[in-house]
Amino acid sequence: MALAKQITYDNGTTASYHRIDGALAHYHPDNGATVTATLYSYLTEDTRVANAGAPVSATNITAELTETQVNGNLRKTMYAKIKALPEWADAEDC
Repeated sequence: MALAKQITYDNGTTASYHRIDGALAHYHPDNGATVTATLYSYLTEDTRVANAGAPVSATNITAELTETQVNGNLRKTMYAKIKALPEWADAEDC
């Protein structure tokens, strides 16, 4: 799973493929967790496959999750949280 969205960065580079490649969960003693996922941006899906070590950008996105969300499909939950952000509202699953 990944997200498709055209983003042009300050240097003029445009990335269209964005993929979570890491997440860190800080569990709360009472319930749930704070999760930080690293979203890597690539020119296209093909360039990621050809050279996964060369993202155009990396962004950390933090969200508060319930215990059920953390113990479920964490990647899917984080993609949903990212798409709920105003700047990612028009992103599509790919």
